Amino acid sequence: MINDRFTTLADAEIGTSLSRPVLVSSISESVAKNGKTFVRMTIKDGVTEQTATMFDTSVASLELKGITKETIADVILNVNEYQGSKNFIVNDITIASDPSLSINDFIKVPPVKIDVMYDEIISILRRNADDCGGKHTPLSELAIKIIESKKDAYTSSSAAVTMHHNLKGGLIYHSYRMVKAAETICEVYNNLDKELMVCGAALHDIGKIWEYDTDSTGNAEFTVSGVLFGHLYMGASLIKKNAEGQNYSPEKIKMLTHMILAHHGEQEYGAVVSPAIAEAFALYMIDNLDAKMYVFDEQRELLGPGGLTEKRPFGMENRIYVPDL
Repeated sequence: MINDRFTTLADAEIGTSLSRPVLVSSISESVAKNGKTFVRMTIKDGVTEQTATMFDTSVASLELKGITKETIADVILNVNEYQGSKNFIVNDITIASDPSLSINDFIKVPPVKIDVMYDEIISILRRNADDCGGKHTPLSELAIKIIESKKDAYTSSSAAVTMHHNLKGGLIYHSYRMVKAAETICEVYNNLDKELMVCGAALHDIGKIWEYDTDSTGNAEFTVSGVLFGHLYMGASLIKKNAEGQNYSPEKIKMLTHMILAHHGEQEYGAVVSPAIAEAFALYMIDNLDAKMYVFDEQRELLGPGGLTEKRPFGMENRIYVPDL
């Protein structure tokens, strides 16, 4: 692996210089107070991403050197401290000298293979299918039909611009962990409708395939539809569109729609309504749980045993410590 040979951006110490290959995943130009142009770029090393600044240059001059978005480049970085945080200044940047490197060496991906997650989600949906005593087509079949029709986007989209599961394949990784949690929690709280729970977990963020535009490096940006409507509305609309004229239980369609609209828990956090059924509340709780667990997972990977974050991560109530066990 690339980071077995080079110091990672996270491990680079303040006051040192770092030379290594990186992926330039975004690049933009600004003008300093002295009137000179400088460039900000997002660089990735396969573990994390950082913003780096290169002074007295322009996007055009970097393009002449072959440095654009999604370029693999060799960089020499000065690692400084600015306002209490690590700051990266680019001293030099050139096209990577190692032709064997690819984008996949530098982008963060889920720890579980995409096809494994996809197959298990479909399997869990199928084994929890409920035809309501032969009266209706199982709700699970609706969930599978939707996922299969959107497979490419469902398996490649990020789940966020920042915060949790903001990586290529982040949407399916988040959904996969939630589907497994939803099925398991029903063994403890057996008053929950298991089919509703696994369908809600699999589809709760399906609207994010339109809310975000995810590029090949995993970077996501809001789309116009994302800004205007949001993924809760778009997900609920997808359920309605695919259920019309079919023999699904009207009550289950109503409840699944409510679960999607309520899975952010409170309106101040983006929910259209607050949970009004047990399944909607349980979905909201495991969604919040998985988001927080992802933050702990990230910090464990970055800090290592005995590590303590310098600040309280966004969305958390305290700094994070990694036990040295």
